Amino acid sequence: MTLYVLRMTLVISIVILGSIPLFSIFYTQLLSSFTGNNDYDKFKADLFYPGFAQVSSNGSLSSTMDNNTWISDRDNLKIVMKLEPEVPIIDQWTRIHFEIRNMTSDMFFLEDGLLVNATITDHDGRLFKFPQKSIIDGKFDLEYIFPDDGQHRVILQLYKNNMAYTIAFFDLTVPHPQPSTDFWSQLFQPKPY
Repeated sequence: MTLYVLRMTLVISIVILGSIPLFSIFYTQLLSSFTGNNDYDKFKADLFYPGFAQVSSNGSLSSTMDNNTWISDRDNLKIVMKLEPEVPIIDQWTRIHFEIRNMTSDMFFLEDGLLVNATITDHDGRLFKFPQKSIIDGKFDLEYIFPDDGQHRVILQLYKNNMAYTIAFFDLTVPHPQPSTDFWSQLFQPKPY
């Protein structure tokens, strides 16, 4: 009877230690030696298992901007928007660069007295209105902290000599934060069942 109790204690301790990923390598070796089953290859899949993370299907970052260029045939203007970083991160500063160019010559739009009012809206209906800025040498920047993920729209109202000139808008999507996929973050992920 004591040999049976000893064997059962050993089996229970192997099962408990085997549920901890650090000891899972010992679990398969001890279990196969204890049961006399040499199917070690059958248990290899349990030794190292992948951590779970949300990634795109092709492993690359998709474009966050639905339209990065706005064109006005009537005013012969082309406005290009660039983000820094290219993929905005929630609750961190994002610099939004704008270049205003003449559409036919592709030169910067150099007009004196050109002002812009910028507004950012999101899918929840929140608005953030920037103070009026002067456009110098066809360029201006905005800095903004995106409060959450989802659809956002940047609306620009351009004024020439304090008169309404044109309106432009850009749509962008701020992605949901992705968990880290490096080795160390996957090391302590729970084992999938």
